[in-house]
Amino acid sequence: MSATWVQTSRRLLPRLARLSREIRPTFHLDSVNEINPGTLRDLGVEAVLWDVDGTLMAHHSDRVDPALGSAFEALLGAPGLRHAIVSNCQEDRFAELGRIFPGMPVVLGYETEAGAAFRVRRGDEEEWRGPGASDGSDPANAPGSGGAPRPIRKPSRRLVGAALDVLDFADRPEAALMVGDQYFTDIASASLAGIRSVKVATLHRASFPSPVRVSQRLEGLLYRLKYGLPGRGLA
Repeated sequence: MSATWVQTSRRLLPRLARLSREIRPTFHLDSVNEINPGTLRDLGVEAVLWDVDGTLMAHHSDRVDPALGSAFEALLGAPGLRHAIVSNCQEDRFAELGRIFPGMPVVLGYETEAGAAFRVRRGDEEEWRGPGASDGSDPANAPGSGGAPRPIRKPSRRLVGAALDVLDFADRPEAALMVGDQYFTDIASASLAGIRSVKVATLHRASFPSPVRVSQRLEGLLYRLKYGLPGRGLA
């Protein structure tokens, strides 16, 4: 069973009833292919926060799905549009994402006794941010850290806030958009942070571990019970 899934479930389940009020995205789309720079410009979007697995690629793939390649590259190359990845991944996947997306910051979060710390990877380079890493080093070595830091998993307002800070949009959340495939992690994170969101259909669902597939189907059912069938389109 995936360690990431277990950690996320432990964080999510006690908050399920409250988070069910935070899972309504601004937009529903079938695919990232339906997002283009012109539409984002018209919406006033200048920063895009991305989920990866299920949104841009199959589970733990080493490349963006070829069917999304052209649209995604157009977004990356759009003038005035900045990007970051907000992930629930484990350590080995964190390094891999840095290699797959060398031009985009990848953001992870950790709880320490000194406060929250955020790890940012750009290609092969890393930095730590936040009160729990005030000297810019690994917060596990910070005074009062109490040993290994505990990961912060989506859904999390703080993870989104850290990504916005990395992109210099902390004071302009209205210009940011989160794109993801899961209601209770990606969309809830965006709602908690007060930014807009796009929910896309999960790519290659069969590539995910069976507990994740079950949770994806359950959250879709819960969404329809609460909000009905979603509409489609960036409008």
